[in-house]
Amino acid sequence: MLFNKNIIKEKELSIHIHSGGFCFFTSYSQFFFDHTFTQIKKNSSFEKILEENELLNFERVNCIHFKRPATFVPITLYDSSKKESYLKQNVRIDSNLKIIENTTSNHEIKILYQASTTEEELFKKLYDNLTLTHYTKVLYEYIFKGVKSGNGVVIYIHLRDNFFDVMVFDGKNLLFYNTYSHKNEDEFLYYSMAVAEEYIPNKEKLPIIFLGKFNRYNSYYKALEMFLEKIEFTEEKNEIAINKDNFPAPFFINIFD
Repeated sequence: MLFNKNIIKEKELSIHIHSGGFCFFTSYSQFFFDHTFTQIKKNSSFEKILEENELLNFERVNCIHFKRPATFVPITLYDSSKKESYLKQNVRIDSNLKIIENTTSNHEIKILYQASTTEEELFKKLYDNLTLTHYTKVLYEYIFKGVKSGNGVVIYIHLRDNFFDVMVFDGKNLLFYNTYSHKNEDEFLYYSMAVAEEYIPNKEKLPIIFLGKFNRYNSYYKALEMFLEKIEFTEEKNEIAINKDNFPAPFFINIFD
């Protein structure tokens, strides 16, 4: 398997929308702006802050949503008039938020999630060339492009602070996707092993692959290794030096998608 990130290039900006604030990533810098500090309003000083940090003029700008979970719906079963019904099956609907629809590049899955119209309008006002996507679409595309049809059933895990995402693929076919919260290694093991037992009964030869390898999650890797012969990683390069508290999804730090 060959996994390749679409790394941020010069003149590209990636914006991550988290519950605690906004992360801005360029090919040469990382910035975090807390919601309470920036006070996002139409007439706020946010634009001036971005200008002072050279974060306004880019040829391509991508905004990735992390705040709320997504629902995956096979296109063969999809009815656009039932967006809210699909979403209700997995998440609590917030009437103040807009339902956004993404489509995977292979046109097999619709990805539904909710986002703030205020944030969307703000960034569209600042960037004419803005694209919006949910982080799970980035994960799906990354895995789908790296796997081969004959790979068999493999569990892919994306660890981030407080949550982790699981996607189970059989070759290039997605069998399962879900997001789980975690406070410690025990909670992580409980949910990840439950998925493993559902899809791969022979735990000793369980193919689990983590998306990236990061020092902050070493205790999670070690906990899982107690039950498996071997765990794998899509990449094991040294991670970028960042402030852990401000960037809760380290796998995405240098991605543009």
